[in-house]
Amino acid sequence: MPEFDHFTLAVVDDDYDQRYGDSRFGAYLNEHADQLDDSDCLISGAEFAALVWTVATAPTMAPGYVLTRPDLLAVTASPAEDDPADLVLRITVPLPHRALETRPGPGRWLDWENDCYQRGPWSAKVEPLPGRQPVLTLTADILLPIPASELSTPPVPLPRTELTRTAKRTVARLAEHVNTHGGPAVAALLGGGR
Repeated sequence: MPEFDHFTLAVVDDDYDQRYGDSRFGAYLNEHADQLDDSDCLISGAEFAALVWTVATAPTMAPGYVLTRPDLLAVTASPAEDDPADLVLRITVPLPHRALETRPGPGRWLDWENDCYQRGPWSAKVEPLPGRQPVLTLTADILLPIPASELSTPPVPLPRTELTRTAKRTVARLAEHVNTHGGPAVAALLGGGR
């Protein structure tokens, strides 16, 4: 079971991946290998990182090779819009009403609720059903840029075993980046804990 804390937002679960011998992550990568094997063009480091992160995380792979803290709405990767050679990691955080300087009024507005099926300090957040009360949910997006110079561009096509090794190294570096740079920002947004 992954160990999340205030600063650990993403965990690589290599033990579970290898539990039955072959790599589950490797099998999922093989299903998406056609996106890497276009011999007419080289895939950039950002495109490779975004693809393997997407494959490694839910909902593509469930449970994911990379597990993200359940109280976060998403941790995604994509090439940067201004320079597609760079990568952007996006952490989407549900914010409670207490983050507002002033609260909406009049009356009581519903806020994010804990998922009743996931208990614990990092339980998933769900939108409440409005019923007869209004709902206001807030989110913050933390964008973490990674310049192209810090990304590895894999040679294409890669043999399947090398593809899995390269992808595992890539997502481990991305998870470390999320934790190192995004963990403190999320902790500050949420007041250091729940």
